[in-house]
Amino acid sequence: MIGVIMNCFYSDDRLPRLISGDSQCSGRLEIRFGRTWRTVCDMHWDWNDASVVCHQLQCGVAVSLGKVAYFGEGTGLLGSDKFECKGNETRLADCPSSPVNQNDCTHMNDVSLSCSNESWSLRLTNGGSRCDGRVDIYSNGRWGRVQDSLWDISDANVVCRQLECGVAIAAYNFSKYGEGEGPVWLNDVQCGGNELHLRNCSSFALNPSLNESIGVGVLCSEHMQLRLSDGGSQCAGRVEVYYKGTWGSVCDDTWDLTDADVVCKQLHCGKAVHATLPSSCGSGSGPVWLEGLNCSGEESNLWQCPSPYWGSHDCSHKEDVKIMCSEHNELRLVNGMHRCEGRIEVFYNGTWGTVCSDALDPHDAEVICKQLQCGPLDHIKYSTLSFGEGSGPIWLDEIECNSQEWTIWQCQTDPWGQHNCYHRKDAGVVCSGGNITKGQPDSEKDCVGESDSGVIWLLVGGNTSCSGRVEIFSKNTSSTVCDDSWDMADANVVCRQKDCGSALLAIGGAAFGQGEGDIWFDELRCTGSESFLSDCPSSASLHPDCDHKEDASVICSGPEFSLTASPSTATGWDY
Repeated sequence: MIGVIMNCFYSDDRLPRLISGDSQCSGRLEIRFGRTWRTVCDMHWDWNDASVVCHQLQCGVAVSLGKVAYFGEGTGLLGSDKFECKGNETRLADCPSSPVNQNDCTHMNDVSLSCSNESWSLRLTNGGSRCDGRVDIYSNGRWGRVQDSLWDISDANVVCRQLECGVAIAAYNFSKYGEGEGPVWLNDVQCGGNELHLRNCSSFALNPSLNESIGVGVLCSEHMQLRLSDGGSQCAGRVEVYYKGTWGSVCDDTWDLTDADVVCKQLHCGKAVHATLPSSCGSGSGPVWLEGLNCSGEESNLWQCPSPYWGSHDCSHKEDVKIMCSEHNELRLVNGMHRCEGRIEVFYNGTWGTVCSDALDPHDAEVICKQLQCGPLDHIKYSTLSFGEGSGPIWLDEIECNSQEWTIWQCQTDPWGQHNCYHRKDAGVVCSGGNITKGQPDSEKDCVGESDSGVIWLLVGGNTSCSGRVEIFSKNTSSTVCDDSWDMADANVVCRQKDCGSALLAIGGAAFGQGEGDIWFDELRCTGSESFLSDCPSSASLHPDCDHKEDASVICSGPEFSLTASPSTATGWDY
């Protein structure tokens, strides 16, 4: 898989501890790597990271994030990892991380942390951030659940206030975020909405005798997400921020490459490139959330950059920011008689380059024709006599597809730009779909991403057009999606692709009945910002370890969604 990096570590790696403080829940933060303990640099540490450490240490919530070695300087090694927690992970080891330059820090920058050390505390899990998710309560050394069939916006407001997440946008008394584990600590809470803590509500009671829960959840106004829209991949397009329950855009006043770098870094899309997307990619709708950003480039999230108040601006949507990151890629055939034959060119890191023909075989070329919606492969051109030599970098060599992938980005290949080739070996293909007249996507003229590799995506078996089993229809054959690792991020991509709003539920276990045919896209790992499900990393071939009992389904919030709708064969879903 292109661009995928795996980190391996011992089972006790990334184990945190707090030392030199007033209790086991405060002190200088140290993290175990292998057999050594290392301090953490405060330049790359934030409240989300701190929240995960306090949860993992069973110390409640983070209440103070001290810097400049408040609890004294360490003496051992300095940590070289930058953690990028959402704030709702169970362990620090669950957070994505990336290496940083140790020379940026000394022990004067050691992180100090104080947790609430309460006998009980709460958190939101299985959502998109620490301000979105299922309500979990910590008591008697265990995390447990909340059972409340009358959970409402007043109860949710208290949770958001206690977690410093603003106000409640939505309160869920169905299993939007999945069922939790452990005892049901809280039953039928009734808040007025003005309480500072959930324990201040009049009917609050810890009740360990209950053992079933319908899983209450909360979406708070400070829950924020970031995506790039209408650019053809998750790494190019219009910059959009989800805030206060609404997707909005960013104004281009004072916008520069440093601001764009923060966006690309946050989305794990590399670095920003100078190439810009054209105005034909379209303007956004809804609010313009941000204007006048002044990022330093060190921020982990766009909303950490200095800016005026949210929603305060004098911009129109004609000024929406559009960017391209280095991990954005496209595919085209050039110098042929029509768009379905020609020299293979790939767009990466802001530049068009070529593909080496040395190891190109029919399996690889079939995927190229499929991705370009050009029908089956006719033949491969291994010399440049027909389509000429390209210029610029030779981006790809040693491609290994099995012809079952939807895009070449899902095939195995050498790293970008690594090759032992010359332009006289630039590969070309001729696909059988020469009568297709649809215009060739061009990054300088058109917005790409308006279709998805020539396939039709369906939702089957639901009570509305925005719910059902996810199916792929291609060449008169239907296939389904395996529910291994199926989650809300994956479901959100499907709902957006079907113009059905956002996902309410990501359901596995063939909840809308079992499909037929092949099973595709096992172990999907979408971020939620992709334009199409085929843009997401996945195990890209047919998977005998899945059967149709594991078909994935979604329920979206689209205009036809009904609160009385329910999966036809599922149990335990309460609306």
